[in-house]
Amino acid sequence: MVKLETEIPTVTIRFHRKDSTVTMSAEHEYSIIGHRRWKAAFYLSVLSGAITGLATYGLKSSLVEFAKRGLWDVPPVIIWPITGAVVFGILYVLFDRYVWRFWGISHIIKVPNLSGEWVVSGQTFDADKKPIHKWEATMIITQLYEKISIRLKTAQSSSRSVSAAIIPEAGAGFRLIYSYQNEPRVGEPELGPHIGHCELVFDPAIETAAGDYFNSGGRTTFGQMEIRKKVHG
Repeated sequence: MVKLETEIPTVTIRFHRKDSTVTMSAEHEYSIIGHRRWKAAFYLSVLSGAITGLATYGLKSSLVEFAKRGLWDVPPVIIWPITGAVVFGILYVLFDRYVWRFWGISHIIKVPNLSGEWVVSGQTFDADKKPIHKWEATMIITQLYEKISIRLKTAQSSSRSVSAAIIPEAGAGFRLIYSYQNEPRVGEPELGPHIGHCELVFDPAIETAAGDYFNSGGRTTFGQMEIRKKVHG
């Protein structure tokens, strides 16, 4: 009897840690206390209806002529609602990404534009509220009308927001409240992933802000931070 020996190949699988900064640009919804977004949708629907009506009036004779020649056989009862929906969609995308930022509109609807790059100076305290560590960071806020992303990057770690709210402060600008997830950079064994909470009060001109933060779920620290908007050029 012949004995057969089969060599089973060895497969090596290597896992590489993905840099957490790759996914830091994810945007999420945020709330604005005292602001009703449905009003913007209502006014945009009225505007889209007006635009659709004007288009109907302007193109009516042309469509009738096309129908007589057999070039157009879609009933108006179908084409006009579709046109209105398309117009509303275009208007809302433009408003969400660009129009709401205009100073006049932003002031009227009371939604501050916090977008931009911010220079951060922070200080960490111990349990007795004594300062133990100072740190510097860069904060990038990407804000649309519907969504927002708050990213903060230090020499040791990066964090991204997971929820946020904006609250108008009478005579003191706006308060930004957000929760975040933090991931240490590779090669920082003393740091671990954790979650945190931050509150910042912006001045009325939205050029500076100051507030407090605290961490938990892997790192129990707290402190204060100040930010100022970076001026490019």
